[in-house]
Amino acid sequence: MAATRIGLIGAGVIGSTHAAVLQQICAALPGRVELTAVADPDPLAREQAAATFGFRHAFADGHALLDQALVDAVFVCPPTAFHAEFVLHAAQRKVAIFCEKPLAMSYAEGVSMVEAVQRSGVPHQIGLVLRFSAVYTVMREMLREPAFAEPLAVVFRDDQVFPIRGVHHSPWRADRALTAGGTLIEHGVHDLDLLTWMFGPPTHLQGWMRNVTGHPGVEDYVAVELRFAGGLQAQLVNVWHDMVQRPSNRRLEIFGRRGFVASDADFLGPIQCQIGDGPETEIAAAEVLERFRRVVPVEPAPLSELAGVAYLVQDLRFLESLWQGRTPFPGLEVGLEAQRLAEAAYHSARTGQPVELASFPSAEKLERSRKSA
Repeated sequence: MAATRIGLIGAGVIGSTHAAVLQQICAALPGRVELTAVADPDPLAREQAAATFGFRHAFADGHALLDQALVDAVFVCPPTAFHAEFVLHAAQRKVAIFCEKPLAMSYAEGVSMVEAVQRSGVPHQIGLVLRFSAVYTVMREMLREPAFAEPLAVVFRDDQVFPIRGVHHSPWRADRALTAGGTLIEHGVHDLDLLTWMFGPPTHLQGWMRNVTGHPGVEDYVAVELRFAGGLQAQLVNVWHDMVQRPSNRRLEIFGRRGFVASDADFLGPIQCQIGDGPETEIAAAEVLERFRRVVPVEPAPLSELAGVAYLVQDLRFLESLWQGRTPFPGLEVGLEAQRLAEAAYHSARTGQPVELASFPSAEKLERSRKSA
C-alpha cells in the first residue's frame, strides 16, 4: 500500500499540533504516511514547519498546495474565515479532508461545506478532539453503568487565557473578520459537542454573553443552559480571561441520582467519583488511561503508549478510516450541529429568550444567512 500523502494548510498553533502527532504516526508506521506539503502565508511559519516536521514542500498558499502537491488528504487549519474555501477546493480535487473546528464562519456557510463534501463523496472529519479524550471517554462509559442511575445535572466550566497571547498565541482570534466569534464558537464549541456526545441532542437552550475585553464581535464570556430529553439540565460557562498562568482549564461535574463523577482534566488525569452510599474515590490517571485503551484500542505499541494524547488518537483514527475504507467520524455534519448550537446560544443571548432547537434556525432565517454568507 502506498503511503498516504498529507498536506497541511495553516502552520500556526493548531496546525503545528497536528504536524507533531502526524510526525509521531509516521515514525511508528514506516511507509504508511508521508508529510508531503505545508502551506502558510507566513514564510517563517511554513519554512519552520517544513524543517521541524519534515514536509517535503512548502507553499505560500493553500490553493497552490491543493493544485500542485498531489496529496491524498489535507488538514485544514488556517483561521476560521478560510476554512470554507479550502474545504470546497479539496472536495473539488477529491482530496480527503480533516477540518479544524469551528467548521465555518456561520451555520449557513457550514451547510454549504457539508453539501459540497457530500456531493463529492470525499472522506471528511471535523476536529472535535474531546471525543478522543481519555478522561471524557471513561466518564462517558461510567455514566452507562446501572449503579450511576439517571443523570440529574451537569456543571461544566471552561476557562482559557484569551488566546491572543500565552501558549495559544493566535492574534487573529481578536479579529472578527477572521474568527467566527469569541470564546463559545472558537473554543466552547468543543464543550457543546461533548455534552451532545455524552447526553444526546439538547432540546432547548438559553444563553447569556458579555464582551469585557472589548474586541468587537468577539465575546469573552458565555453561559449556556441546555435542556435534554428526560429533563436533564446542563450549565456551561465559557470564559476567556487575562491570566496567562491559567492557559486552558476545564472542570466537568456530572450528578446522577446515585452517582457523581468529576474531573479537572480534559485530556488525561484523575477522575473523582462517588457511587451510592460509598465514599468519594479517585481513579488515578494511569487507570484512566488503561480503561481508555480498552474502549479505544490504539496500535501499534509505540502509539499505544501515547494513547493519552487525544490529538494523536484523533488523527490516527482519521488515517485508519482512509486505509480501511470506513467513513471517518465525527464528520463535518457533526461540526455543523455544534455550530448550530453555538449560534442558537448567541441568538438567545441577543434576544433574551430561550430557543427551541427543533425549529432553529428557521428556513427563512437560514435562507437569509446563506444569501449573506
